[in-house]
Amino acid sequence: MRENTRLDEEIRATMKKDFPLPPNVKRAQEAAFAQIRRQVQEGKEKEEQQERQKTKGRVFVRSFAGLAAAAALFLVICIADPAFAAQIPLVGRVFEAVGDSLGFSGDYSKYAEPVRDADEMAAETDETAAEENGALPYSQTENGVTITLSEVYCNDAALYISMVIKSESGFPETMCDLNEKPMLQLWDSTLTFDYNPEKCPLAYGDGDRIDGKFVDSHTFAGVVRYDLSASEDASDREGFEKEKDRFIQSLGITQQEIDTDIAAAEDRACQILGIDELTDEALARAGGPDWKDYQKKAEVPEDFKVQLSIPMVLGQKAQVTTPQMPEDLREEYEQAMKAQGLGVTDEDYAGFTDEQKETEHRLFQDMWNKYGLRFPKTNEHPNEYENWWVDGPWEFSLDVAKNREGTVVKEFGDLDENGLGLVSVTKTPFEITIDDGQPGADYFTVALDADGDILDYGSSSNTNTFAIQDRDVSRIDVYICDYVEYMDELKGYYWSEDYESRKKEKTFKQLLDERALYHKEVVFGE
Repeated sequence: MRENTRLDEEIRATMKKDFPLPPNVKRAQEAAFAQIRRQVQEGKEKEEQQERQKTKGRVFVRSFAGLAAAAALFLVICIADPAFAAQIPLVGRVFEAVGDSLGFSGDYSKYAEPVRDADEMAAETDETAAEENGALPYSQTENGVTITLSEVYCNDAALYISMVIKSESGFPETMCDLNEKPMLQLWDSTLTFDYNPEKCPLAYGDGDRIDGKFVDSHTFAGVVRYDLSASEDASDREGFEKEKDRFIQSLGITQQEIDTDIAAAEDRACQILGIDELTDEALARAGGPDWKDYQKKAEVPEDFKVQLSIPMVLGQKAQVTTPQMPEDLREEYEQAMKAQGLGVTDEDYAGFTDEQKETEHRLFQDMWNKYGLRFPKTNEHPNEYENWWVDGPWEFSLDVAKNREGTVVKEFGDLDENGLGLVSVTKTPFEITIDDGQPGADYFTVALDADGDILDYGSSSNTNTFAIQDRDVSRIDVYICDYVEYMDELKGYYWSEDYESRKKEKTFKQLLDERALYHKEVVFGE
């Protein structure tokens, strides 16, 4: 179930912003959040039905109208006062301008270094030239959009690159999330490290969204965060896949069949081999290539070069114009349901048998398949209904040196026979990263600060990386729990509306002490 707890506190947090919004936008924002509160309170009894609805993708009557309403309620258009542009000297000071609003917030200006142009650095002949040229950033313009790299900071956990993006014609109105962060992406971007021959997709680090703010309608200041652990994978996936194809061909399946429908080809291979699924392990047991032979891990050095390639800057439109479900397709779906003796309301669906639910799902999917054929661009990404974008490419190469100031690494190597435990914990000035030995999908690792509150994930896609922000992390508690138990029972205790009163009898930490499979206290000190 979606967590609708501590609602007012979370809404107030999202309304805090370093750059104040204009009064008319602020009023609209406050009205939107007030409506959110009302709707959440009114909808609590139907929450379970709504979650099922979301998972199954049902109730097409509200499909696009509901999306538009949700966009109006839960997302605000990013509008800022143009005067801010004159107030903030951005290039070379992006971290200073936006650091407090980042998912991993903090004072980066103490640690970040200006990005220096390699040609200028090579031409330096004296200290004066070095001082003048040292702050010169990379800057490239494509199709009226200029991207200027500003600063770089790297610790043991992540690489941070700040940048300013300017549009000659101005950015379209762009949708923001609940934290007032513009939904802006460096789409399909890659990083190439000199210690890893493989290109590393930016999205495999912490996602390709750039965390930052619109300073005015022409200027965006933001920071890309890349989880360095993602750059350590130097495995030869391409070589493995080629050997896998050769093995499948040895079973009498042609390359054309593999290229046309790999899923069907693998199903045939499973039938021939007498196995249920062609997993990496099953493939090796059957005489095919062993994935372990292709796995390699690169070590991140103290100093390295990295190339950043940005093919596209992509934004989410403030106003989505996706076509609604045509009436004739909706009626066709209803008639097909009626022919099966099935209704189309939530109440009807609640009484369906498993077989009837499968029938409804098939008919519902048929309707959407026809919708996709009628509006083929809705199946594309990006598409003109939801996105605006500018094509590049913008290509940069820069030198990076790790900054270990404020970094503490605690080594444990404490794993039991089942692989549960703690390998190490790394704390930087902005994040805490836990290496739990990757116990698997059946487990979930949670960390509590010194006050017993759950640490947040910041903007990381890694659930074992936590934002420090203004938390007391002189000591943390690391717990490994059964995944289902944590998701279905334990975390609900902490996020319950009456937790403040319940914790007088039993704190969340005490609950985890009773129920967790593993616990370790980690002390960092002041």
